[in-house]
Amino acid sequence: MKTPLPRVGITAAMALGLALTVGVSTASAAAKPNTVDYFSSGGKKRAMVVFEPRDSAKDDERVVVDDLSKDNHYVWTEVYDVTAKKLKGHCQTSSFTSCAYAIPEGHKVRINVYRMNKSDVDFMGEVQTKSGKLPTA
Repeated sequence: MKTPLPRVGITAAMALGLALTVGVSTASAAAKPNTVDYFSSGGKKRAMVVFEPRDSAKDDERVVVDDLSKDNHYVWTEVYDVTAKKLKGHCQTSSFTSCAYAIPEGHKVRINVYRMNKSDVDFMGEVQTKSGKLPTA
């Protein structure tokens, strides 16, 4: 029995699509969402900070900092492991950067965001989830 070639192609494409859909849904079910927060100063959006939680056993958490104003200031962040009560480090840029931190799974993270230059410092706030809480590693 011969099956028309277009019918075989459609069946194969549907099977591949189903396999990809199942693979993507199981992979994304375990992933934690990124926390994205924007900060303003002087009525203008000045910085975007993203906290990217990772599987702590395999990879470090990431803090991505983007200076949106590109003026004589730079964006400086302090990253704290609130659960362990430890400063994990700083991340700064006058353009765009990504910094890695080893924070144990399930720990709360505080990221304070500042706008600075040689003569002044402006505290813009701390990164929070959409529900107003601190992100979790």
